[in-house]
Amino acid sequence: MTVLHVFEGMGVLAIENLPVEAEINIVKGLAQKQLNGFLLEELAGLPVERVQVSGDAGEEITRFAGAQNVDLIMMPTLGYTRFRQMLLGSVTASVLHDSAVPVWTSAHTPEQIRPRLPKNIVCAVDCGPETAKVVAKAQGLAEKFRAKLRVVHCKPRVASDFESGISQGAHHFALKVAQEDYAAAMAAWPDVPELEIIEDASLVEGVQRVVKESEAELLVIGRGSIQGFMGRLRSNAHDLIRLSGCDVVSI
Repeated sequence: MTVLHVFEGMGVLAIENLPVEAEINIVKGLAQKQLNGFLLEELAGLPVERVQVSGDAGEEITRFAGAQNVDLIMMPTLGYTRFRQMLLGSVTASVLHDSAVPVWTSAHTPEQIRPRLPKNIVCAVDCGPETAKVVAKAQGLAEKFRAKLRVVHCKPRVASDFESGISQGAHHFALKVAQEDYAAAMAAWPDVPELEIIEDASLVEGVQRVVKESEAELLVIGRGSIQGFMGRLRSNAHDLIRLSGCDVVSI
């Protein structure tokens, strides 16, 4: 495990008769001292490396994870105030956008929640080409934590104002296609979890409801290549992280 801190050079105070470089070195030294004592009790017994680098936090976390072949980035979402609960922290958003590494984000809530091992995991998929990778990660986590796993795909229900034979037919066809796409995506997988197709007003609301019903402590989603063309699940990744009410691993 690596505990990484990025020093961005902010908060440097003017110290009389000291050049700026010397001031920065003083603050960096204080930050390193704080890092060296951070979570000592909580991480006791684990092999831990503590690293401080300088630069833009989002860029450096992404660069470090890629250069060190990191398997998982864990970070908070920083929703501490009522206003910030509406947003992801800018560093978290940057890492989610740029990194190809799976990211585990904490529950987006101002309350301090005591960490606990997940016993119920929800995996939300879009039935696209990355589905197998997302489900594999969810299954691996479920096995490690001996947790119950639900794999779900959410379709918006037909609004009452638009109900008709044609709209209902198209809707049922879309549900059938989702099942077929899931089967195709998981064709090479030896132990395929059953897919639950749920319907709700929106994708985010549907996944939220399943997380709440399952009392899930962890949600696994695919965020894909967020820089390019995005499917509906990928484009909703930030909202799922903000509103799910539990920790989220995004692949």
